[in-house]
Amino acid sequence: MKIDSISSLIQLAVASLRTPKKSLRIVLDLVITMPELIQATALVVALSMMLPIISLMFQPAEVQEAMKAYSTNPIPVFFLQLGILIGSAFIINFISQIFKGYGTFKEMLTAMVWMQFILIIIQILQLVLSIIAPQLNGIVLLFSLMMMVYLTVNFIMEIHGFTNAFAVTTGVFGSFFGIALILSILLAILGITPEVIQNV
Repeated sequence: MKIDSISSLIQLAVASLRTPKKSLRIVLDLVITMPELIQATALVVALSMMLPIISLMFQPAEVQEAMKAYSTNPIPVFFLQLGILIGSAFIINFISQIFKGYGTFKEMLTAMVWMQFILIIIQILQLVLSIIAPQLNGIVLLFSLMMMVYLTVNFIMEIHGFTNAFAVTTGVFGSFFGIALILSILLAILGITPEVIQNV
């Protein structure tokens, strides 16, 4: 598949849900420098931040007030999310290499950015559904979480040459736990509590 437009990117993103390894390989085969990859990372983080802020417009006043730190201080949150995305790629790649994976940090970060782009498309769907059918929010959120795990496992297997999906899945959950622990501490510092997140 030739990637030369936003339409072709979206088509490849949809194809990634069916054939994640094959679709990721198309992305990895693109000639992209590290500075360009960092720019792409910043772009997907910015896009992923815009959707929750837009979503807040349709939330009750008390939720908007509780999430005020998020919506009125986008720059610190941007760098926080940027650091989480880059840090997640580093941690996952580091652990994978310990288990004799042969992928690189650049490949892993590329995969994380690509996965974030796919999740943004799902977020857009969730935003639309939250307006016309809010009762389906939970289903879309669950689907998004399942896709995140599914894509992460397949992307790691493709990049590092692993063949045991169960072992990779176990490692992914272990990595997610460590990342989530760090993230919860950082969110607490920003004043964003689990109760607030559940209401969004």
